Amino acid sequence: MDAILFEKLLKQEQKALACAWEAFLSIQKEGKVPYPVNYSQIFTRIQSQKEFAEPELFSVLKESKVFLDNLLSALTNHQNEDTKIKIELNSKKIDQIYQLKQKIEKLETEIHFLKEEILIDPLTKFWNRRGLQRIFDYVIKQHIYSEDYSFIVFYILLPKEEKLRIYEDKIILASAKFIKNFFSPRDFLTRPGERLLAVITVGQDIPSIERLIQTLAYKKFPCNLGGTINHIEYRIGGTNILGADHLNVVLERAITAAQQNKFIRL
Repeated sequence: MDAILFEKLLKQEQKALACAWEAFLSIQKEGKVPYPVNYSQIFTRIQSQKEFAEPELFSVLKESKVFLDNLLSALTNHQNEDTKIKIELNSKKIDQIYQLKQKIEKLETEIHFLKEEILIDPLTKFWNRRGLQRIFDYVIKQHIYSEDYSFIVFYILLPKEEKLRIYEDKIILASAKFIKNFFSPRDFLTRPGERLLAVITVGQDIPSIERLIQTLAYKKFPCNLGGTINHIEYRIGGTNILGADHLNVVLERAITAAQQNKFIRL
């Protein structure tokens, strides 16, 4: 299985789960007893819809988070020169708002099965650490004996100059675009760490991956930072994946390989 098929199956699974959620809510709205036959009929009806809207709960959570973020910003940035009572009142409000925001974030996590965004890094649009774990568990482990998979990591070396620290996101995004050029749509592009990008290649043998690493090792790529072209460095390393491997083990092995810009073959 490759990235194209995985994403297609993931969307189908998420639609089915979202349909199940909507069917559960519809039973309550229609005042029906949740017998299997009633649930089955409503689920089939919802699933047959060509257009399927995102569950309303998502928009409520998003709007609530935006409102709370704005409110927190207003309260924390406000220079209160009035009485001590008002200052204490603001402090209590801020604590309550933080607690409410944490509850909303927890709820978002609990219903992550309804949305793909929980698996995507918002900056690079690559799979995040949670997405990588899912890929490893449900794709790599299931097909390791019928498909060639290799694991490559890129560790981005951010500029040491203090004035360039504000461009960190821009550098990571430029790195992602640079790396994407060397891989197929079948490969899994991920961002498991702040400065770490990882690729699971599909259908390429080990000699091909070793040649790719040799080609990309010790290279730099240009990035415009504040009107000045800077050349960004990175470390690259890779390893093959064994049937008994766990993600953390493979990740650690690939990072070790990246320290010397090489491929560790087991």
